[in-house]
Amino acid sequence: MNLSKKIILLGLVLIFIITSFTMFSFASEEKDYINRALKLIEEEEYNEAVRQLEEALSIVGSKADLEFVNVTFTDEEAWGFGMYNPRKNAVFAQGETFFIYGEAKNFTIKEIKKDLYEIYLKEDLYILDKNNNILFKQEDFLDYHITSHSKNSDLFITNTLTQTSPFPVGDYKFLLVLKDIFSGKTTEVTIEFTVSG
Repeated sequence: MNLSKKIILLGLVLIFIITSFTMFSFASEEKDYINRALKLIEEEEYNEAVRQLEEALSIVGSKADLEFVNVTFTDEEAWGFGMYNPRKNAVFAQGETFFIYGEAKNFTIKEIKKDLYEIYLKEDLYILDKNNNILFKQEDFLDYHITSHSKNSDLFITNTLTQTSPFPVGDYKFLLVLKDIFSGKTTEVTIEFTVSG
């Protein structure tokens, strides 16, 4: 093997070692919190164990896919996380207002400085017909940008949509595209409904 091939091979081995070490370091961060929590549980220091597990969960959540779950029509605007009256069906009268509830999961919680955090989500809204043709779209329909002194992991999103021009009778879908601005992650969900005469 000539010298240049040996140098290239050595370079590739070093890159592999550095990459493996870096990946191991990142992967071990949440494990460190979990291991500390397990030790604290053995010592019956439950409050501090909870804090360590919350830190681990925050790290794991930042690596997971963004999700938009429990998306449903409600009777009126929700008043808190998980606090809403689900609508009995998805049949609406012409001109009726739509209330939609959903929960964001695994979004980025950015630390601005000690004990101050930032969340920045946007949502695109599409109205589709039953054949998935786009009838209406509005990018950044929702712009949710907050700062908080807590890492708010329980985040609910409500959409209130009024029929300024009553929909023709028929079957439709709302396509909601949730975007995490800090990570660039996106997810989407479709919810079907009918407008009756």
